[in-house]
Amino acid sequence: MTMFRSHPDDYERRIPTDGDYNRVTEVAASTTFHSTGSNAGAGFIIEDVSNVVIHCAAGGTLDGDQCTVKVLYPIGVKKVVNGSSGIVHVLHR
Repeated sequence: MTMFRSHPDDYERRIPTDGDYNRVTEVAASTTFHSTGSNAGAGFIIEDVSNVVIHCAAGGTLDGDQCTVKVLYPIGVKKVVNGSSGIVHVLHR
């Protein structure tokens, strides 16, 4: 035991990341998000389907109106293109 407090980062490093998805990126309206490298998308949830196009990791696209809102889709994401009102949450491992 020490009389000094541990650094806040020490606590953060000890938190286990046992979930299937451990980080999320919100893609706001009028935004294009490229899911590459450390931002590789492992799934997504659509909050507002208007003007949304999901480009899947292995090819193909999904329009927002092909998906149900607030449902987790465990499909790899390459890119998200949102129009003026779409909102998508890209999940990362």
